[in-house]
Amino acid sequence: MNYLKFIMYGAVINTISSLCLAQVSFYNNTQGWDANISGSLPVFFVLSDTKDGEQASRIMSGFNPASLTFGVTMPEENGLVVSSKFQINNHLQGSQVQNSGLFESRIAEIQIDSDSGTLNIGKGFGIFNSSAIGDIGSSKGVGWMGGGADQANTTGGHIGTGYVYANFNPRIMYSHSVGDNFNYKFGFFNPEEPTDAAGSVETKVPRIEGQINYVINSFEVWTGFMWQPVELIVEDVDYNLQGVDVGGRYKQGGVQMTASYTITEGIGADGLYGYGGINDAEVEGSQWYVEGAFSHNNTTYGISYGIGSQDAHTAPFAVAKIENILAMVFVHHKATSHLTFMLELQDYVSETSSVATNEYQAMSLGTQLDF
Repeated sequence: MNYLKFIMYGAVINTISSLCLAQVSFYNNTQGWDANISGSLPVFFVLSDTKDGEQASRIMSGFNPASLTFGVTMPEENGLVVSSKFQINNHLQGSQVQNSGLFESRIAEIQIDSDSGTLNIGKGFGIFNSSAIGDIGSSKGVGWMGGGADQANTTGGHIGTGYVYANFNPRIMYSHSVGDNFNYKFGFFNPEEPTDAAGSVETKVPRIEGQINYVINSFEVWTGFMWQPVELIVEDVDYNLQGVDVGGRYKQGGVQMTASYTITEGIGADGLYGYGGINDAEVEGSQWYVEGAFSHNNTTYGISYGIGSQDAHTAPFAVAKIENILAMVFVHHKATSHLTFMLELQDYVSETSSVATNEYQAMSLGTQLDF
């Protein structure tokens, strides 16, 4: 039977009976093909109060947009298991853009597994700071609202107040696990370029990222790096986007604690590379956060605190000293195995040497459906 016809036929026959599962899966036992669909839909009602500014209520996305992921795994041949994954994402948007239809695809990749490791080719999540981004508060929360009350995209979690965003980029990535305790990743990524240069920007080589994770008993520790050269032709400036991070996570029973520290160059206090513009050239920044959470029955209680900062300098471009601080208290309750309700209280302050302090407080009530 043609594989496409098989998948479509299986979908029609099995969807109704399979929706109660965590993942809708269609398997051809004769040929060894497996196709699956999974998804997530988070929605938040957010009340915010900005210092000397706007009081607002919005229904919006959180740190993660809605997503629908399609996957296909093929039978093993010549010691290789080949699979593919494609994800569609949708953002709940701010006022006056309700019907603009902001869709994107964050993941579109081929994965090749063998005894020698895993090769991912295509678009997917980055490596640098990826373990730090695994904080509980952001995974089902809101966090930093960089777009203010009228946020027209997903929010920031602890980006710029704890870690650098790994982002989703075209990449070629190799990973390998040694036993059950040690894993390493290494990859080449499409380079980022500032958009406000006076002329052309040269990025002759891809960005390089790597990370090592080690797990022993209830502890996980990691360290990683990223490096990418940038050349501004008109400004006659060469600089590097680069960083190093270390972190650790403890899980035991219902207790989970995470701490992460990152230092960067060419990446500002906002924790975003490729968006900060040419003024980020040679700027020195740091990110750190701590989080503690406790789960009992179906409810998780947590608190996190993080800071992102950059130092002021005048060459090659003048930049201000900035410090961003975010404190969050959150509660997640699993009403069913697929439906979670969330409450988050947050306080954000951004202090800079060049402009007035930006400060807001927010409360969000959310729900997320996973299948």
